[in-house]
Amino acid sequence: MGDFAAALAAAQRDAGGRGIGTLGEKTLHLALKYYFAPDPETHERPVGGYVADAVTEDGVIEIQTRGLHRLKPKLDAFLPVCPVTVVHPVIAEKTLYRVDEAGELLSKRRSPKHENVYSAMREIYTLRQYVTDPRFRICLCELELAEYFVQCGKERRKKLDRIPLELRRIVMLDTPADFALFLPESLPEPLTASALAKAVHTPVLPVRLYLNLLGSMGILAEAGRSGRLKCWKRTGSDAV
Repeated sequence: MGDFAAALAAAQRDAGGRGIGTLGEKTLHLALKYYFAPDPETHERPVGGYVADAVTEDGVIEIQTRGLHRLKPKLDAFLPVCPVTVVHPVIAEKTLYRVDEAGELLSKRRSPKHENVYSAMREIYTLRQYVTDPRFRICLCELELAEYFVQCGKERRKKLDRIPLELRRIVMLDTPADFALFLPESLPEPLTASALAKAVHTPVLPVRLYLNLLGSMGILAEAGRSGRLKCWKRTGSDAV
């Protein structure tokens, strides 16, 4: 990994000099790529019939800002060849900037939406068949960013770019034990999605997917139902 400020500067240099980048990349994607693979010579390397975002001494680095399910064909090609790290941003804070077609600022406001590790489980769940592969890991990057829109007429606006402002922390999900860390020990059994969602102040849907994911990894086992809610119990099987 490199220095995040240097990675952002490199990303803005590339994006500014080549529009949105040679492969349609925008600043967020570019900044994360430069952070995890500072040497541009490692970028856009062919592996298994696909082009990887970067190939370093640690294996393939694949940046996916949304839609993790789209990576399945690449993962099927990459994993038999080398380790793969999927980097996915978690937007903890976001400021929305609206500009006119000349680039003049029209408005600025803080978004009410806040992502966290649990909300990322909606995306991670789509890759559940890979999470126990020892050559596969997910890296969540908790970020603050600015999102820019251009106002095109009175009713229409177009997203321009998302620019990261601060990298707050990195969460590496490499083993079942890493996933189990986000299940509070104080939460009594049987576990339900509603109880966990209330404890961690997160909507129920991503929490339900998180519990299902832990179940598929053998960390939790089904323990009947409470009304319409599936119940879970810990198995103790969260070792590396």
